[in-house]
Amino acid sequence: MTITFDAISAELSTPAGWTFADQAYGLEPLILPPAAAPDEEVERLRLDTTASPDLTALCPTLLGHGDRPLDTGTLSAPGGQHPRIYWFRWITGHQISFVMWRLLLQEMRTAALADGTRQATAIAATSAYVRGYCAMLLYTASCSRKIYEALIRPSMFLAHPGFSGTWAPDFTAVRQVFRGRQLAWPGNEGAAAELRRAVGLCRLVHSGVAAKLVPAGGSLLQQSSSPGPRRQELLGVLFDNYFMTARTPGCENQAIPQLLRRLEAVTLDLVAHGLTAKGDDGQRPLELRGEDVLAAERGLIGAMLRVAEHAAGLDSSDLDLQPQVV
Repeated sequence: MTITFDAISAELSTPAGWTFADQAYGLEPLILPPAAAPDEEVERLRLDTTASPDLTALCPTLLGHGDRPLDTGTLSAPGGQHPRIYWFRWITGHQISFVMWRLLLQEMRTAALADGTRQATAIAATSAYVRGYCAMLLYTASCSRKIYEALIRPSMFLAHPGFSGTWAPDFTAVRQVFRGRQLAWPGNEGAAAELRRAVGLCRLVHSGVAAKLVPAGGSLLQQSSSPGPRRQELLGVLFDNYFMTARTPGCENQAIPQLLRRLEAVTLDLVAHGLTAKGDDGQRPLELRGEDVLAAERGLIGAMLRVAEHAAGLDSSDLDLQPQVV
């Protein structure tokens, strides 16, 4: 498949209520603090305590659709196959994941130091972020294999011939979670069991996404004959630059508002276009056909709502709101 200039410049409708980047499916840079090492104590991401977070203003569409099953096969709507949609999904979905990994790390550290109800709450938040990452894996990989091969993979190759997700600066500190390690808390076995289920689902989705987009196997890093940067610190910089992410100390109170802004934009996209193109099931590998994964697709917006609630320190049931059509 060749993506022509005409295809890229074709008219793309703007979902109702869209304000992100001031253009349809535009991108915004993400500003994060420096990444945390596995055992490094860093400032927690937080909302500005002088202003009570208002999810009704920040995420109205997310609140209105969070409890509704997503129609996962309506991407045949006008403009639904537009390359810019998939580019938006690839970059913005990864940016959301970066913030969730930081929040996940915070909750894991809280769970390790707390007990009782506070520990259970931290484990539940961790589960929400893991399921949120499952949602972003499904979202970023919603393109067809042809779009991936023509648009996404070449763009990573241009950033570096051996470009690799293992370079993600924020993932290092939470890698053990996604490997299913250190997930036992004797005093809160019920919450821990749910977290282990979420991690199992995430690993299944990750495997399925790889099978869908790269069926022959072999990442850019595995196939590259070019050595990686000799200076290891360049790996994270290259990765961040590709995903429009900048690092600056002292911006811990900026990350969650940026997360919520992106969750709202993703919801607007999904409400307008659904998740996957009709007829795309022929490219769906076995790992993505099970009921747990299909349920995760239908509940993708709900998973994002749980992320927003935990990140903001709120629960939609505390907002005295019923989900509404926006």
